[in-house]
Amino acid sequence: MAHARTKAAKRASKRGRPKLPANSNTREPNGRLSRRNERTELLEHEMISTVAATRVRHLNLVSVEQAANPRYGYLLGRIRMDGKITEDQHDTGQRYSEDMARYYGLTGVPFPSAKAQNMFAIRSDGDEPAGKGEAAKKARARMVELRSLLLATGDINTGRRVIHTVNAVCVEDLDHLRDLNPAMLAWLKAGLNALARFYSTGRQ
Repeated sequence: MAHARTKAAKRASKRGRPKLPANSNTREPNGRLSRRNERTELLEHEMISTVAATRVRHLNLVSVEQAANPRYGYLLGRIRMDGKITEDQHDTGQRYSEDMARYYGLTGVPFPSAKAQNMFAIRSDGDEPAGKGEAAKKARARMVELRSLLLATGDINTGRRVIHTVNAVCVEDLDHLRDLNPAMLAWLKAGLNALARFYSTGRQ
């Protein structure tokens, strides 16, 4: 003998197919497959394509694929892609720019470029307010140390040219310097090599 169905069971049978469980990543509240990730990926793709197309026009690149390389987004990277500096020199310049960005971000000194500001935002380790004073002190000491190192590259006049060129390329990101004359390229390399020797000692 069949058991009488409960009221709840009767109501459920009249509703048709039950709703699929909603998931914030894969489904909308009504159970329909969500297209949120699809839309996000489309927007990201459009942004990358727009940036790449702009680089093709402004940097005289041959293709959008080439322009999509993130190194074309900053001067030091473009100089590396032009084959004017080595991979180690490029990486050293990036580390130097990170140290300088940290100095600007922690001490309140105005950022000299959008690159420096963006780099600090990306690389910042989120120092708590209680430790920010000590972190700023260390960042200032590192800046002074690096500045002295670059100034000591050659005689005093050479040192000034070295530090000016390294900062203009690695920190200030002055795009008109992409076509460095031989003298400025030599100063840039001298500074990057001196910094590489310093960083190779493992000093933090």
